[in-house]
Amino acid sequence: MKIAIIGGGLAGCALAYVLRQAGQEPVVYDAGASLGSGASGNSTGLYGPRLCALRGAQSDYYTAAYSMALRTFKTLKDIDWNPCGSLYLIHNEQKAKRYAQTVKNWGWDEGEMRLVDTVEASEIAGVDLNYDALYLRRAGCVSPQKLCAAYMSGVDYHVNARIESLDEVEADVRVLACGVGALKFVEGLPIGPVRGQLTQVKASQYSADLTCNICYGGYFTPAKDGVHTVGATFQPWLEHSEVIEQDDQDNIMKLAEVVPGLEQGLEVIDRRASVRAASRDHFPVVGAVPGGLEGVYISSGHGSHGILSSLMAAHLLADMILGRPLCLGGHSVAALSPQRFF
Repeated sequence: MKIAIIGGGLAGCALAYVLRQAGQEPVVYDAGASLGSGASGNSTGLYGPRLCALRGAQSDYYTAAYSMALRTFKTLKDIDWNPCGSLYLIHNEQKAKRYAQTVKNWGWDEGEMRLVDTVEASEIAGVDLNYDALYLRRAGCVSPQKLCAAYMSGVDYHVNARIESLDEVEADVRVLACGVGALKFVEGLPIGPVRGQLTQVKASQYSADLTCNICYGGYFTPAKDGVHTVGATFQPWLEHSEVIEQDDQDNIMKLAEVVPGLEQGLEVIDRRASVRAASRDHFPVVGAVPGGLEGVYISSGHGSHGILSSLMAAHLLADMILGRPLCLGGHSVAALSPQRFF
């Protein structure tokens, strides 16, 4: 079976990895000069499930994705995987109610997910915090850029390959894993661009003690080689990836508002902006493309949880393409399907 994947970011590379493990030889085409040149090209990215109050199609998807990622990352080399844990700070009433319901309704083992008070949160983090938190023990960081490279080991790919028509690619199966670029081939999908800029800062003597991710609407990672990552802006009204200096200050000020003192002495040394694809209902778009396009599938709209989401989507699509039993329940498959918008 000839399988062509259009897009060489996390979604496309993860699918190529899963298909190759199943004995297939997919070919990846990317419009950029290198793999992961867009939103998947960041040197550091957080992974963790999208937290919601109730148990349902979305929580089941992200729970499966989280478990799948933990099993997969330990088998890959040179991806800067750091399962350091993440603290989701409870800095308003809305988060207090939602996280309490998350813990109750998701039913995870207490060793994996639990609520902690301010004292324990500070002990876990290694720095002083002013809020209680939801703690995920094995959430963490990975390099999306290196993850793409690891996924693509042994896979045939072409860069600077801008596909304008599906007819240009000779294949039995074609998969659109090119973010908002999928709209060029499928009209009517409510997928749009969201610009985000992250900031890298040189650690201070105090911030160097941080031992886990802190999440608060933004995020702050433990130092790697003396450098923290602070992120990220959320700008659905912008479609460019040019750097905006004010965004660096906005990222740092957002940190200062929630963890005052941690921002002191931080020196901005780098930044990167990119554009992610997000769907109207903030859930990925994964499955067979409707409208008579036989043998065409899509994996897009992964948003800010793409590290986990793209891998789970890859397993689901591989099952669909190869005619295997599906790895997800029917309610999650239906919630992911592009058919939900038509």
